[in-house]
Formats: sequence, C-alpha cells, structure tokens
Amino acid sequence: MNTQMRYAIGLAWVAAGALWIVPQTALAAPSLQPGMAAPDFVLQDHAGKTHALADYKNKIVVLNFSSQLCPWSIAVDKDLPGLAAEYASKDVVVLSIDSHKDTRPDEIKAYAEEHKLPYPILKDAGNAYADAVGATRTPEFFVLNKEGKVVYHGPFDDRKAPDEAGETAHLKTAIDETIAGTPVSRAEIPAWGCSIKRVKK
Repeated sequence: MNTQMRYAIGLAWVAAGALWIVPQTALAAPSLQPGMAAPDFVLQDHAGKTHALADYKNKIVVLNFSSQLCPWSIAVDKDLPGLAAEYASKDVVVLSIDSHKDTRPDEIKAYAEEHKLPYPILKDAGNAYADAVGATRTPEFFVLNKEGKVVYHGPFDDRKAPDEAGETAHLKTAIDETIAGTPVSRAEIPAWGCSIKRVKK
C-alpha cells in the first residue's frame, strides 16, 4: 500500500470518526510527566534489530509515537527526518514507536523503506510501552535528557492541519534548550493527531 492510499484511508477514517482528533487533555492524563525517568523498553525495529532504551544512555532521546495510518503522523514523517539529520552529530537519537494494534512488522518495514526514514520504527506489540508512558496520540513526542528523564512531552509543532507546518517549532525548541543545558521553556503541551488504537485487554 503506497503513501497516497494510506493517506486517503487515514482521512476517510478521520471523517468516519475512527481516528479521534481531539486534544490530549480531553483524555486521561499521561502517567509519564516531565522530570520523571522514562521506563526502559526492549523492542524490535522494522529491520529486526532489537533496541533497549538503556542502549542510548548519555544521549538525548526523542521518542515519537507514530502510525502509518494517521495523516498527521504521515505528514510529520516528512519533516522529522530533516530534524533527525540536523541533530545526529549532537548526541540526539530519534526513535519512532508504532503502538497501533493492527500494524504488522512487514507493513512498518515497507513504510520506512518507502519514505527512506533515517530512524528506526520500533513495534510496540500490544501497546505495552504506550500504556507505560501514557501515550495516546500519533504523533506524540517525549524528549529525554542524557539522564533518561523527560524534559518535553507534546507535539512536533503547532500546526492546525496535517500538511501545514506550524509557526512554532515546539520539538526543535525543546531539543535546543536541552542541548544548551537550560530548562525547557514549555515542557508539556497538549499533542494533536490521531488516537492510538489499542488492543482490548
């Protein structure tokens, strides 16, 4: 399935109400707040490589909860590679996490290769890690400092439509402030996007 077809399906789901685009504040508050240490994970990426959060000790880690079925997430995947490349030499690691209940590893692999994404997409089976940190949106970002503590939780920027870049680059600002060693000026901002489709437990 190519990107245009995924995008069309995603928009159809939005229109049908299958993907709720509502502020995160309308849902349960996330369990992982700025200042808290992020729990470790062991997840496989789309190439079959295993990643643990502990592997990135002493790095600034950007976690992006994503979905190839969400038009908002697909749009950010056009912008995030440039940001990842810009900060790759500054001890910043970008990891995307797919927690959607129905997405298969082969579909994730095909999507990542089609878009030539420079960062891995990790499959969060059973949305266990999304549950652990309280992630509810795609895209939704957590920035961890070199001590593994959350310094930013929120959206990529302040866009009002998927393909329209926002005026305020919230994620980039948070990364710059973290690199500079200063407190993030806006550590928590409601994320926009699609709801993560979870397994029934």
